[in-house]
Order: sequence, then C-alpha cells, then structure tokens
Amino acid sequence: MGDRRSHHHGGDSSSGEEDGDAKWRAAIDSVTVSSVFISSLTNGVPATSINTTSKFDDDFELNLRAQPPKPYQIKAQKLLDNILETTLELVEHSNSVPCHDDSKSSEGGIRLFKNAPVGVVFDHVDELPRPTKKPKILPGKEINEKSKKFKQQLRSVAVEGEDIITAAKRVCEKSIARLEAKEAAMKAAAKREEERVAKLKKVRGEKWLPSIAREMKLQSQH
Repeated sequence: MGDRRSHHHGGDSSSGEEDGDAKWRAAIDSVTVSSVFISSLTNGVPATSINTTSKFDDDFELNLRAQPPKPYQIKAQKLLDNILETTLELVEHSNSVPCHDDSKSSEGGIRLFKNAPVGVVFDHVDELPRPTKKPKILPGKEINEKSKKFKQQLRSVAVEGEDIITAAKRVCEKSIARLEAKEAAMKAAAKREEERVAKLKKVRGEKWLPSIAREMKLQSQH
C-alpha cells in the first residue's frame, strides 16, 4: 500500500509537472501566434488568414482579461521585457544618430529606428526669395502751385458749381444771340421782298402778279 501510495504521489507530481509544461508551451505558442500575426500584417498575408488569426487573438485576449495573470505569464512578460530592453536602443535626439549615407541624411523626415528608412516625410515648403538689395525710391518733382500748368491740371480735376453756372449762362446767351440774329435776318429778308414787290407793282401793275395780289388781299383782310 505504501509503495502504491508513494507511486501514486509520484505520479501526481509528474502529472502536475506535465500540466505546468503544457501551460508553459501554450503560453509560448500564443506568443508565437501573435508574433506571426504581426509579421503577416507587415509582409502582406491574404485577408482570410488575417481574419482568422485576428479572431483567434481577440478570443485569446478576452480569455486573458477574464482570468488573472498566472506565474508563467508573468515570467514570460518579464522575459519579453528583458529582450526588448537589450535589443532596442533609445536615442534622445535624431541629430546624434550617425548617418553614413548622404542621400538618407539629405531626406527630411522621422526615423523610427537606427537603420530604418524614413517613415514620416514632411512636405517641402517653397519659401519666397527675399530681395537682397534695397529698392531705390526716386524723389518726385517739385510742384509750383502758381504755374499755369498746375492750375490747368487742378481745373481739369476739380469741379465747382459757380464755374458750371457761369459756363451755362455763357452758352445760353450765345444761343439767344444766335436766335435773335436769325430772326432779324428773316425780318430783313421779308422787308426786302416787300420792297421788291412794291417796285414791280409800280412798273408792271397788278395784272402781272396775280399770285402776289391774292397774298396782298389776304394780308389786308387779316
């Protein structure tokens, strides 16, 4: 019985160790699966495989959130942290990173790692060229306010009501004078015509001028 019990206890211990090894392997497999999923995203894997792996990772994350962290998980996390601390190199300023390639150094952007290509490239801003010499500003000509040229320029630009009224009066007077002269000329012409008709009447008589006689009768009636 004692041997059986000891054998039975030994079997329980060996089965416990096997269970721990199985859990340890499952954790490692889950880490490898997640790393494979990340590498597939970077290298380009078909959408079906990505969807299946993403669903598996989501289920795995839900299970991890539901359960408290176990010792082997804490140990695996510490190992990963140590690996990251030993492999990654932290740099304070990007200028301190030595760049042997001139073409890479001339490119503008942000480098995430030491030997990585430029990830974020800023747009080049075209700055306007500034004038190197001062502009020569020539002084203007002196203006003589008493000169005729300046007065003519001022009159052509400025407008006064009094000047407009006087100009209108002059034009009106000229037009009235023209009308009076035209009327005087018409009266003089009519008078000359009457004198000519009177002379003809004396010489030739009323018989030779029937049309004029009619007009004279009409005028005498009015």
